[in-house]
Amino acid sequence: MKCLLFLLLTGSLGLFGGLVPTSAQTPAQAPPSAPTSDRQPLRVWQGRYPHHEVRGPRGRVQKISFFKLPALRKPLAEMLGEDFLDGVEQGNYLEEPIELFGDYLLVRLYPNLRRIEDEHRLIIVVPLEGTALHAVYYQEVTGADGQRDIQTDWRHSFGTSLDDLPESLKTRLATIMGLP
Repeated sequence: MKCLLFLLLTGSLGLFGGLVPTSAQTPAQAPPSAPTSDRQPLRVWQGRYPHHEVRGPRGRVQKISFFKLPALRKPLAEMLGEDFLDGVEQGNYLEEPIELFGDYLLVRLYPNLRRIEDEHRLIIVVPLEGTALHAVYYQEVTGADGQRDIQTDWRHSFGTSLDDLPESLKTRLATIMGLP
């Protein structure tokens, strides 16, 4: 009986001991709760299409979507809209393999003109560090004087801008879009 009482007392002290803050656990030293994201595991998508098929554990073919990944789904929906993401899943866009440029993934999409009448192409820039996303819709247009030009429409995650991208990436994006 004394042994049982001793175990009960020791267990209750252990429970209450975990609730008392020590000097090393003061709220002032708590880690910041700012949203951070480690997207380094997304590097494996380099060279893959945003939608591709893999064989499951029993040999069944499963379709995997880059756009449904938890690190991307919500930020993309906030930036480009749920309708866009639904359209991507339904095949409204044709895809190229995902490109890795430094610490950025570049996802290139082209409108499937059999399904939609929009001629804007899209590049989504996914930084592997942080939570921001960037996207640019672009289209080749001809001016009144016959001069060829590229019309762009940039979208960014809240609190970010084009200035957050390195110059080498901006140059790469201009090359992809066909800017002189």
